[in-house]
Amino acid sequence: MWGRVFSRMTVLCVKCSRSMKLYFISGVITAVVFFLCIACQEEVEETIGEDPQLVIADGSEMTVWIRRATSNYETRDDFLDKNSCGALQLPIAVNLNGAVRMINNEGDLGIVRDIMEELEVPALLQFPFKVISGDYTELEISSEEDLNQLRELCGKSVYARIACVQFLYPLEMLTYNANNQSNGSITVESDRELFDFMGSIGDLHTTINYPVSVKLETGTQEVNNNEELLNLIRQSAKDCSE
Repeated sequence: MWGRVFSRMTVLCVKCSRSMKLYFISGVITAVVFFLCIACQEEVEETIGEDPQLVIADGSEMTVWIRRATSNYETRDDFLDKNSCGALQLPIAVNLNGAVRMINNEGDLGIVRDIMEELEVPALLQFPFKVISGDYTELEISSEEDLNQLRELCGKSVYARIACVQFLYPLEMLTYNANNQSNGSITVESDRELFDFMGSIGDLHTTINYPVSVKLETGTQEVNNNEELLNLIRQSAKDCSE
């Protein structure tokens, strides 16, 4: 009897041993597949971060052109300050036909312009007032001399606006650390946000999550990489100056 019992126990032990081996092998395979997936993911992320058609580094030519396409640009108030490199910060006061009038919003701008055209009289800005410059810096203009200096610098700025190209928002910026490993993304909602972001990349590398849409004078165009975008902005700069 005892012989039969030992025999059955031996069989059970063998089966158990085989089962444990199978579980062990299965676990090893799962772990290997898991780590291979992680390695592949890191390799893809590094490839994206190093792709010259995608990566944008701090101070690169790409950042300069993008900032030129997104610097502050306002023409609706040019009939007052004769300066398109920035915008008047409302409210402001003007002397119109001998009386001081406040301009608090865009509607007031239109009213003042209509009065100027109807009466054929100028509207004189009352000093001091503030201007949001091309790089979105707030400047206080205290005299006609200050205003003339601002006008002279307008066309000389490295970030003089290219008005013939406009990004359509929102767009997503992917960021990478110094080792080209992905560390997040940022959603950009406006020209000012994109302008500021391009000026604060620092040690990070970044890419635009293509495709993006850009509005031109001829219509909307889809862009798929840095080379296409750079060529498009350059061409738009030529078109604007012609």
